[in-house]
Amino acid sequence: MKSDDRQQQTGTSELRSSDRMRSAATIPDYLSKAVVFDFGGVIITPITNKLQVLADDHGTDLTTMLELLMGPRHESTGHPWHRSERGEIWAHEVQALLGPWADQAGVELTGNEIDQLMDGMTYSYVDSAIAKVAELAAGPHKLALLTNLNLDFRPTLEAEFDLSQFDAVIDSAVEGTRKPEPRIYELVEERLGVAGEQIIYLDDFDHNLGPAQARGWTTIHVTNPDRAIEELSARLVEHN
Repeated sequence: MKSDDRQQQTGTSELRSSDRMRSAATIPDYLSKAVVFDFGGVIITPITNKLQVLADDHGTDLTTMLELLMGPRHESTGHPWHRSERGEIWAHEVQALLGPWADQAGVELTGNEIDQLMDGMTYSYVDSAIAKVAELAAGPHKLALLTNLNLDFRPTLEAEFDLSQFDAVIDSAVEGTRKPEPRIYELVEERLGVAGEQIIYLDDFDHNLGPAQARGWTTIHVTNPDRAIEELSARLVEHN
């Protein structure tokens, strides 16, 4: 996947985000100046229910099916799904490349698992997260969306969600780097113009939090989105 292909897929929303770049100069340097949201599992509910159905159909467990179809969670690799999230291939190309991972897991694939995963993804938007994004977008804090996506899903995201609320949208498939690779966290700081110590970050995968913590970010591990938004509100009061 060429970089200009990625830019053609995503240029409109990134332009809208840059048009509303706000300054956090009114917030003292020792306080939090930015909030960074993951998308899946934070702003929308996770898709693990679909993975569980696939696992049951293949007589295996959820973790095995997740890592077979979407790669290991704790590191970034050459797994086809990880490649799609770096914009190197399209998600619909992943299925044909899964053979070695299926053999290693001892699972026989039927050939349409990725189609089942992507077709009519069952998720809903988290009302409390949507409201919090809107609230913060109207205030002095800078906002970023930091998400591992593939190019196939980006048009759906742009159609469903107002990305112009964010000062920066860091999409792995556009940037060519994905969480938990260190470079994608550096990009957030560069695009927002803030230091790591001034960022509060929400993500539902704990392995994505370590690199952020290493850069000084305050992190919230999202296991229940509504409770995580409550924790974010408390952290903002605490930090400010």
